[in-house]
Amino acid sequence: MPKIQTSSLHSDFAVQVHTSIMDIVDDEAAIAELKAIWRQSPVMIFRRQSLDEPELVRFTQRFGHCETSGRKDIQSPYHEQIIYFSTLKYSDGRFVGGFAGGEDVDWHSDQTFQVRPATGAILYGTEVPRDGGDIYWANQYAAWDQLPADVQQLIDGRTGIYRYAKRYAMLNTLELQDKAKANALLNLPDAKHPVVLTHPGTGRKALYADPTTLIAIEGLSDEQNARVLPLLFEAGGDPAHVYRHKVQNGDMMMWDNGCTMHRRDVMQIDQPRLMKRTTFRLSEAEYCVPHA
Repeated sequence: MPKIQTSSLHSDFAVQVHTSIMDIVDDEAAIAELKAIWRQSPVMIFRRQSLDEPELVRFTQRFGHCETSGRKDIQSPYHEQIIYFSTLKYSDGRFVGGFAGGEDVDWHSDQTFQVRPATGAILYGTEVPRDGGDIYWANQYAAWDQLPADVQQLIDGRTGIYRYAKRYAMLNTLELQDKAKANALLNLPDAKHPVVLTHPGTGRKALYADPTTLIAIEGLSDEQNARVLPLLFEAGGDPAHVYRHKVQNGDMMMWDNGCTMHRRDVMQIDQPRLMKRTTFRLSEAEYCVPHA
């Protein structure tokens, strides 16, 4: 009998997982079952969790190598694998973490501007604002299926060019005020990834067309790129394939950036918020991992 029960939040794309994470973190069979669920449902929500930072890292590492952020300004002072998104402040006036308020960037997939993106992500809400801040995920399997056959044939097997400068132009005003950090990212070389990813376990194809970083598809003319890219971006954020989540205290949200995009609503900076995030590297033998 399965140990883990789920309920659908949006088709088979997003599910709520009815278990306490600390009840299963050391259970090999349960973790294997959870991985099987995740292959089919790339957004998983665990409600009413109570995790300290070592437990959050421990759970993350059951799925892949937990990355250490290069952003020391938003890093947890206790665990380098965790970053904070928050409206709270330290006693010296600095924000606790980053992305404190304002509008988020548009639909995006994390780290697409990097040569080797880490595609696994967990966000844990320890203090959630009363208003705003809802998080949305868009199903990129469905985005691929929605594309006209001629567009699918045109882009399948092709490589996209992804540039951080495009995203930087969209960032909210509180993000990356440090010019040295901004310049380091702006000077990154362009990344190249397939614009269509195939899950090695299920064979499902997912669109990988981040509108905040994708600037062109190799092998297409300027005219073809001008016609096709807007179609990809429209399909990627189609409301029919979007799950909207009203975050509650204790929610742990887990998603696969290889087959999803996400965004959030505007935040109210005068309301308390503290979210803890881990990012982890997934195996290309088991997941949709972009590589050129």
